Amino acid sequence: MNIEALQSSWSQVGEVGPEAVAYFYAHLFENHPEVRGMFAEDMSEQRDRFLAGLGAIVTNVETLAADPSFVQRLGQRHAQLGVVADHYPVAGASLLATLEHFLGEQWTPELAQTWTAAYGAVVEIMLSAEEAAA
Repeated sequence: MNIEALQSSWSQVGEVGPEAVAYFYAHLFENHPEVRGMFAEDMSEQRDRFLAGLGAIVTNVETLAADPSFVQRLGQRHAQLGVVADHYPVAGASLLATLEHFLGEQWTPELAQTWTAAYGAVVEIMLSAEEAAA
């Protein structure tokens, strides 16, 4: 995984943070309307949490294996909200679509692979925390 590319690309997307998060949820709900009911009608707080949470994960990706507690808590919280394993690929597809949209020509197959690997690692931690809590 190319951590520098991951963080650099997130920094670029972070510059349009709220717009990127709005795109993410629009993509998610358009492609999977069945998950819309899992969210509050007013998405402003959720958008802020999403942006802050993803930013924290990307910023601290180098230490994630040594201290996965933030991601574990995130996994437990998602489980409490009814998120199941099948939801993660759906959200991942929307995340990748968002990154591709905002990064444009900078979105390369290598960068897509880096983000896919990073997302997969985070999901693995979240799901294991979910299972431990159950």
